[in-house]
Amino acid sequence: MDQQKWPLIKRLFSEAQSLPTPEQQAFVDLHSQGDSEVYENVMQMLGAENETKSDPNLTDIIAASASELLIDDQVLHTGDIVEHFKVVEPIGDGGMGSVFLAERIDEDFEQLVAIKVIHRKHITAQSLQRFRRERQILASLNHKNIASFIGGGETHQGQPYIILEYVNGSTITQYCQQHNLDIAQRLDLFKQVLEAVIYAHQNLIVHRDIKPNNVLVNAQGEVKLLDFGIAKLVQESSLNSPLSGDLTQEFTRVLTPANASPEQVLGSNITTRSDVYGLGALLMHLLTDEPVFDTSSTTQSSLESMIVDILPVRPSLKCLESSVEHIRQRAKLLKGDLDTIVMKALQKDPERRYSSTEHFLEDIVRHQRNYPISAKPDSLVYRVTKFVQRNTLSTMLVSLFLVSLISTSIVIMQQSITIQNERDAALKQAFIAQETAKFMTDMFDAADPNTHAGESISVKSLVDQAAVDLDKLNSDPLIMAQLSGTLSSVYNQLGEYDLSSSMMEKAEQYLFASKQDSENASYIALKFLLGNEKANLLVNTGQYDQALSLTASLIQDLENTDTSSLSAEQIDNFYIWLEYGLGSAYSYSGRDTLAIEHYQNALTRSEQVVAAGGVYAEEILIKHLSSRYFGLGHSLRRVGDYAQSKIVLLRGIEIEKSLDKAPSLDLAHGLNQLADTYLQLGELELAEKYAQEGLTIRRNIHDYGHIEIIASTGVLSNIYAKQKHYDRSIEMREEMLNMVEQAVGKEHPFYASVLEALGNLHVLSKDYLQARIYLDESYRRFAVSFPEGHKYVAKVLVSLGDLALHENQNQSAIDNFEQALQILASKAPEPSGLIAKANALYAVALYKNAQPEAAIEYEESALNILQTTFGLDSSEYKTLFQRLQDVKN
Repeated sequence: MDQQKWPLIKRLFSEAQSLPTPEQQAFVDLHSQGDSEVYENVMQMLGAENETKSDPNLTDIIAASASELLIDDQVLHTGDIVEHFKVVEPIGDGGMGSVFLAERIDEDFEQLVAIKVIHRKHITAQSLQRFRRERQILASLNHKNIASFIGGGETHQGQPYIILEYVNGSTITQYCQQHNLDIAQRLDLFKQVLEAVIYAHQNLIVHRDIKPNNVLVNAQGEVKLLDFGIAKLVQESSLNSPLSGDLTQEFTRVLTPANASPEQVLGSNITTRSDVYGLGALLMHLLTDEPVFDTSSTTQSSLESMIVDILPVRPSLKCLESSVEHIRQRAKLLKGDLDTIVMKALQKDPERRYSSTEHFLEDIVRHQRNYPISAKPDSLVYRVTKFVQRNTLSTMLVSLFLVSLISTSIVIMQQSITIQNERDAALKQAFIAQETAKFMTDMFDAADPNTHAGESISVKSLVDQAAVDLDKLNSDPLIMAQLSGTLSSVYNQLGEYDLSSSMMEKAEQYLFASKQDSENASYIALKFLLGNEKANLLVNTGQYDQALSLTASLIQDLENTDTSSLSAEQIDNFYIWLEYGLGSAYSYSGRDTLAIEHYQNALTRSEQVVAAGGVYAEEILIKHLSSRYFGLGHSLRRVGDYAQSKIVLLRGIEIEKSLDKAPSLDLAHGLNQLADTYLQLGELELAEKYAQEGLTIRRNIHDYGHIEIIASTGVLSNIYAKQKHYDRSIEMREEMLNMVEQAVGKEHPFYASVLEALGNLHVLSKDYLQARIYLDESYRRFAVSFPEGHKYVAKVLVSLGDLALHENQNQSAIDNFEQALQILASKAPEPSGLIAKANALYAVALYKNAQPEAAIEYEESALNILQTTFGLDSSEYKTLFQRLQDVKN
């Protein structure tokens, strides 16, 4: 029915209801505006209303009782045999049929089942059609949270039956009350219901009757969704079945109004969003121990009107109004996200509900992990609150900004009072702190939706405004350096590298202007903080050698600087960050043996601080320790120590997951590294699992196209390539190429790396022409980025040499391998998989070029590195050894 007709139907029903029964039909006929649908609906409602008002006479009662006696509804009795099962006892009775407990009579194993049978007095063409359809639907579903279909047929008396998995448990609402479950535990149960409904929807089935009685929980805490008796096939509307109208009418008589959606009550089109409403009603009941509406003293028509017109009370308010103390205490836990989630699911208009049950589940999960929910207006204040709750350094971009500003004012003031103890200096620093606080307040006032007509303010727009206003702030150079450095750090985290670089230049200028304070603890601390942040920026922009040089000089400065004015915690902090930064710079420069040494130094110092205990130890544990493991695990993999890499990465992930916080970018980084390690170990299922988990975390935090999302996509692409799904892998790499161009531009080495990966994938798929195009462009871009040579340049030369071998261009291959080995000898001389591959393929080219004497030297060198570094059972050794054997044979 068209929902726009409902106001007229409701008005006519209300007015006709007050008239004598004989006059009602004429009144409705006169005022229904010639619309037969309006007329029929009003008359149907009046009929139901009059039916409840009228008193049945004695004759009617006797006739009905006699009819009941003539029909024995209990068509099965204890001891009856149905297929391989013997009936034990009746366990349920509804308006349309009965359910019996039965046990398996085979001696192979014990099994209890539920047998559902239609009452004979309700057997009609429509009820049989509905029952058979339920049987068909259940037979097509196989999910752990849906009661399993075992069999079906007809009894010897002609009654159809269904045999189902027997669920020995309570309804979900009873289970929650009996076990006194808290909100988190109730949400976990509800997520199981969502998983079951999602599965049904994926199989094009709408349940249409989601209510507590149809959701049981067994002793193991497993949810089982029951009763698909009125379920609808989604594609039904496109099938002009002659029974579809009858089935809809049948449905309107058997639905549960208290849980039915407005469109179900109105007889409108039923979609998956109707189940979203039912799920919202169920969640309301779970959270408040009460249904959406009180149906205890309402007629059918008034209940339907309530469902269509009355806005439900929010869960938190419903709890506050409860007479039970422990329910009232839930209100503060429900206020906010859970109120919003439930009320979105219970919207009257289906288009305003969650578009799918997947999105419903996603918001529940996001709420549990303290991420912004999609149903919440995306205001800056709301997102900042969520960032603070997650309390993870790598994801708290706004929190980092806020805390840095506050800490700057407090630390400088405290240091000025404690260290200098001079009244004028203290007043000066107090003024700086006051200016900083004002600057911070102005920035966050900009987030007030009232000043932007409710427009959402993004993190970047806030930082952009801060950068503009910073130029207007006439403050001490030291505080200006701190603020500029903080903005540079935030831009770096956001992937806005040009803006980050610009703010870093300003920070360095302000720091130089405050050089008269070079012996001041604040100046010394800021010097190393800015230096470390600049090194991070250089790594992110592909300037690896510059990052290496800067970080090494900072470590040397730290060792030679008088740090007596710094606390032990500050010195530890600088040492850990700089050693870790040096490890990263060495790794990106292709020197992972040296990277391991510095990663280990950072990790050892971190573990010492944690072991010593104290507040700072807890900060190190939360913010630093796991990432040190991830860096070390990364370089261990790069040198071929896969077993140790796995151990180290798993340890870091264990630490990260043990912390009481939502999944962070640090965890995503560790999962990505572990996926890559499992890929090298050939454990592809585990590799894909961890890669997907890491990618999901990054997508929940970063926007599409962020560099970290690109990195996760690259690992997945490599996994699919290993599985020989080349087309899928190539498609992902092409998407990465577009994302990298948008994120960092074509001049960044990352762009050339993706080009090389695409070239190698086309070699594997034997499209040598396309491979040549990608690899040539990759080499050209790497040569521009690293004019003095680099491991990456050597790597793409090896790929070009390999392509030349496939094209039988032996001399070209030899030239590429010779050039690659020369670069590696000067830029990355330590034994590595790349050097082994270059030597092995060079030997292959020499063998093919009839130079066996020269080839032997390079073959032996390659096999020695492969055996020592990777082992005889490694895929690297086996692959290259086979290439050598093939060419020699």
